[in-house]
Amino acid sequence: MKAVVMAGGEGSRLRPLTSRRPKPLVPVLGRPCMEHILRLLRRHGITEVVVTLQYLGAEIRNYFGDGQELGMEIEYAVEDRPLGTAGSVRNAADLLDDTFVVISGDALTDIDLTACVDLHRDRGARATIVLARVPSPLEYGVVITDPAGRIQRFLEKPSWGEVFSDQVNTGIYVVERDVLDTIPPGTNVDWSQDVFPAMLQRRESLHGTIGVGYWCDIGNVASYLQANWDALEGRAVCEVDGVRRDDGVWIAAGAEVDPSAQVVGPAFIGREAMVRGHAFLNGPVVVDRHVVVDVGAKVSSSVLWPHAYIGERARLRQTVVCGGATLKSLVLLEEGTVIGDGCTIGAGAVIAPNVRIWPHKEIEPGASVNESVIWAGTWRSSLFTSYGITGLNNVELTPEWCARLGAAWAAGHPKGSDLAICRDRRPSSRMIKRAMIAGMLSAGARVLDLSELPIPVTCHLARESAVAGAVHVLTSPLDPRSADIRIFDERGLPIDRRAERRLENIFFREDFRRVVPDEIEPIAYADWALDAYAAHVLSGIEVELVRAARPKVLVDYDFSSASVVLPRLLQAVGAEVIPLHTGFDEGPRAGRGPDQFQEQLAQSALISRTVGAALGVVVDAAAQRLRLIDDRGEPIDHDEALAVMTWLALTTTPGGTVVVPASAPRPIGVVAAGLGGRVVVTKVDPPSVLRASVRADAVLGGDGNGGYAWARHLATFDAIFTVLELLALCTRAGRSLSSIRAELPRGAHLRHDEFCPWEAKGRVMRVLLDRHRGGRPDLTDGLKLPVDGGWVLVLPDPDRPEYHVIASVDDPATAEQVVGHYAAEVRAAIADDRGELR
Repeated sequence: MKAVVMAGGEGSRLRPLTSRRPKPLVPVLGRPCMEHILRLLRRHGITEVVVTLQYLGAEIRNYFGDGQELGMEIEYAVEDRPLGTAGSVRNAADLLDDTFVVISGDALTDIDLTACVDLHRDRGARATIVLARVPSPLEYGVVITDPAGRIQRFLEKPSWGEVFSDQVNTGIYVVERDVLDTIPPGTNVDWSQDVFPAMLQRRESLHGTIGVGYWCDIGNVASYLQANWDALEGRAVCEVDGVRRDDGVWIAAGAEVDPSAQVVGPAFIGREAMVRGHAFLNGPVVVDRHVVVDVGAKVSSSVLWPHAYIGERARLRQTVVCGGATLKSLVLLEEGTVIGDGCTIGAGAVIAPNVRIWPHKEIEPGASVNESVIWAGTWRSSLFTSYGITGLNNVELTPEWCARLGAAWAAGHPKGSDLAICRDRRPSSRMIKRAMIAGMLSAGARVLDLSELPIPVTCHLARESAVAGAVHVLTSPLDPRSADIRIFDERGLPIDRRAERRLENIFFREDFRRVVPDEIEPIAYADWALDAYAAHVLSGIEVELVRAARPKVLVDYDFSSASVVLPRLLQAVGAEVIPLHTGFDEGPRAGRGPDQFQEQLAQSALISRTVGAALGVVVDAAAQRLRLIDDRGEPIDHDEALAVMTWLALTTTPGGTVVVPASAPRPIGVVAAGLGGRVVVTKVDPPSVLRASVRADAVLGGDGNGGYAWARHLATFDAIFTVLELLALCTRAGRSLSSIRAELPRGAHLRHDEFCPWEAKGRVMRVLLDRHRGGRPDLTDGLKLPVDGGWVLVLPDPDRPEYHVIASVDDPATAEQVVGHYAAEVRAAIADDRGELR
């Protein structure tokens, strides 16, 4: 049997470890990661290997040659351009003639490959995916199997709402040779995204099996360190070059440890390395070949690559020092630092936590380095949350960080692309916007500065102009100390997950494009944006119909940006307006909590009732969402408001489609069915609702939180347009909001939040899915099951360590019972997980 070792990846998130070498050559416990893979194959009797190459492939070929030194036969298949995980193997098809194993050259594993091959053959499978169970499956391909091991479903790098299991794809496959014949040669094809889904669709025999043994995907510096520790402590079975002492310290041939030096295991000291007098190695520590740890130096929880020099009395804590780097005396490296190949760190320099220094840089003596050199450093493992990019002003969202973000966003577009940027009134938003503009200009973008406008205006400009995308900076609705950075594509839609990952890769790779000074473009301005938006809104409203009715409407602007355009639009349709909290007074908003908002809502409702308004609204700060008050002065909660909107939209557009999230209350569907319409259910996150709302038959999209999108208007939640459209719909229907509310079907919609540790989330979903597999589950987002009188949804939160248990049924008592039952199931699954971990 032959094996194909995939060794073409760049390892961009490991930089600067991979700036000068391909990821498979990154050392783990003194040997390149790929060498551990080749030795694993050899232990299982596989000595004929085909290695696929792309990024810095010559380095790999030069290191391993024909494999003779390892007692193996190695052939190479070189990609002229990236062909994907499956396309690269198809490129090697001429070198394969029978069943073969596919394995990644940049992961660390000791999985029993013989057992996997035997099981593959016993089941008569066309392909077998080797699986592993991990606490947090977000960065992997999640796989669901039936009790017989047949694969039923898998998702590549899912969101938390799609994590139906903690079983993930290890990238190890056993494959029949003729499977390659189904892959077009010379094309970019992926196993998980293309080949395996096609096999499932053709109902071919595709199986999964939990691999027996250790597996670690070395995807970032933290997992790289963990792989070294696991190999050092024996959790991963590796062939180590050296002799293990009783104290857990491995010593290779020619290594010298001074008698006065102290080494606390686990530790590895490589060939001809030197640990000099009074040095202290506090394990876990890896000291590779020809490293010198000089007198009095202290190294804790660190990996030192070949030929590194650690000067006298230097201090290293949880760091990686790459090959040939020189750290002079009294250097301090804090946790999470990475020093690239060939760097020189001057005497007494202090490198702050999480700073990365790219190869061949020189740091002056005594310098304090607080950010990476050059344009480096990470703030978090991923940029995006459910609310876009969010963080504390001037703590997480610092000017220098935002400049890097702007450069990364611009670098993802061709040089000279038009990119728009806008903000709200807060000074902190102005700071972030200006910092981002600096980064965007440095990467060659032509910046269109929109100053301060509502988000719907930004989205309209993105769709109607030539810009390639737009950014809007606003104060977070959840925390006035924080800001949200929302990024939209050329259609005015939030960028999708693929675009988010592309931006994250550019940001974390930290090799942004820099244009020469003559290519830095002047900033342009769009004074026409507000007028163009207002004209578009009025073109979509039955102006004469509303003008004839002259409705009285109370609008609580809540000091939002809607007050720059909504008053003139209401005047244009002839509405009699009672405005509250207009302008941009920031004071009342600072630090306001839910209780204060409810007080404000009650006051607005009282005024609305007193003046006899037909409609009252409270608009949010971004002019995207609103709260409704009916003609009796009664506030309407978001769930009921969505049902009212559904009734109005489908009454005036029979047979239309309403788009709602999976968590929307059951009466929405009842209302739609009664009016001959239909409901399309999406994932719970607002961008999913928006993307589905652009379908041709959609009349309304609602997120269940006061956001309404109208397909014939814009692909965004727009409170400004919603106010005007609501006046027109009520006028056309000849109905008041209170009369519509009286006719709505009743039910109980109850939500409960259950704490769940991050590491247990995947397993909880797998346990619940296994338990309710026969209950016709809906897996649109989370696990949705039919119950008496309605449904229950068990949904993992993407940003917090908790599950949401939501029941929508006929009566409150049943809702309490259902929520209590499924919350208890979540707790039981968490308890089982903790027991398993113990």
